[in-house]
Amino acid sequence: MLKKIPFRRIRWPGWVVLIVIGFSFIYGMAQLVEAIRFDPDSEASSSPRIDFKTESTDTDTYTMSIETPVMEDPQINKPLNDWIKEEKEDFLKRVKENNKELGDGYRAHLIIQADSRQSTDDTYSFLFHSYQLVNDVRGKEHVKTFTLDGTEKKFIKLPDIMTTNDEMIQTIRTRLQGQPNAKIQEALKDPASWNWTLNGKALTLYFNEIEEAGPTRVEVPIHAILHYLHDKTADDLEVAEASIGMEEKYVALTFDDGPDPHVTPRILNVLKEHDVQATFFMLGSQAEKYPAVAKSVAESGHEIGNHTDHHKDLTKIGREQMVQEVLSSRQKIMATTNEIPVMLRPPYGEINRDVETVANDNGTSLVLWSVDSLDWKNKNAAAITSVVQKEIAPGAIILLHDVHSTTADALPTLLTTLEKEGYRFLTVSQLQSKLAAETASPFYGNMKKG
Repeated sequence: MLKKIPFRRIRWPGWVVLIVIGFSFIYGMAQLVEAIRFDPDSEASSSPRIDFKTESTDTDTYTMSIETPVMEDPQINKPLNDWIKEEKEDFLKRVKENNKELGDGYRAHLIIQADSRQSTDDTYSFLFHSYQLVNDVRGKEHVKTFTLDGTEKKFIKLPDIMTTNDEMIQTIRTRLQGQPNAKIQEALKDPASWNWTLNGKALTLYFNEIEEAGPTRVEVPIHAILHYLHDKTADDLEVAEASIGMEEKYVALTFDDGPDPHVTPRILNVLKEHDVQATFFMLGSQAEKYPAVAKSVAESGHEIGNHTDHHKDLTKIGREQMVQEVLSSRQKIMATTNEIPVMLRPPYGEINRDVETVANDNGTSLVLWSVDSLDWKNKNAAAITSVVQKEIAPGAIILLHDVHSTTADALPTLLTTLEKEGYRFLTVSQLQSKLAAETASPFYGNMKKG
């Protein structure tokens, strides 16, 4: 079920910008690097060291790219490794069953992405996103989560930290309106089996059984379930919630229409110098044309989204062609980056009901923007910085393009200027997670480029 989550811009005269988002694995899926560790200076001394290793397999009939968390305690590693082993065995079984259809350029794919983060002082969440494409168009997607009690060094279920009575379950059910009731009943009957993560802002649930398109993501604000949490967990989360600092000036940089062999590498260098991670909405045709550049974006740790295959206005083409634009681009981006683009930015920001349906059917979130740099129009470095500086506010999503040399020219000054004004940069998924606001009527803005 596609949800529309707008952002409130904290700026006079104040206007609300729409970000249409439904299914998403964006919380944490953005920054997938080979070594992710908790900072020992900022976490408790009991924090486990968590590394990630990547296994890649490339054969004539299938490819596999699997990220695995690795910790010093083998007993903690075992449940994670066992689940990954099951995924691999299931995938290889399907490959064997469809062996006649594979080969001659058509291969099956298994991609498992992993992330980890600290939930409270003593608990840590592991989030796995598995995508299998064997002999179908859409592929098979699902999410698996594990939550570790760092003190006890054991994995816990949701009923271990909160009361999961009928009243609490009804709170979840109300957020699944519009879904088939029978499937909801089945999905909700065993809270101990739920896939979940928890932080100071929300309880996030992932139900794999409700929609054929992929997992259904439900986010419940922390204030709505705080009284169900056991005392210690509630106390830890209240501290975490207080420390979030909602007045902090977070924004997201986004780049459309690439990758470009000349401009994109320049932009990556500037982002690296400033230690900034951004979101790149790629055209599938460009990713296919410049695979090495596309791969370098992913290897630099940036988030990757889908901007369709050939930058056509989706609202002006037929449903079948619309699906082709989205899925073909997705396949090309996956092939070159080994990343699953779970966000879609429609060209020109044009959206209608069919676009929303196609995005929903393919487990993709629709993402727009709130600040248009006008780099596509002005093509002047000073003007780009001036426009962004004038329009920016905390929570902004900034539209840029990694196909104009003037954008690369402007970026060093733009970043330096915004940093001096106290802004910090996140990927779109990180910003959505941090600033998912309860706002009123959505507003699209003047979105004629992108």
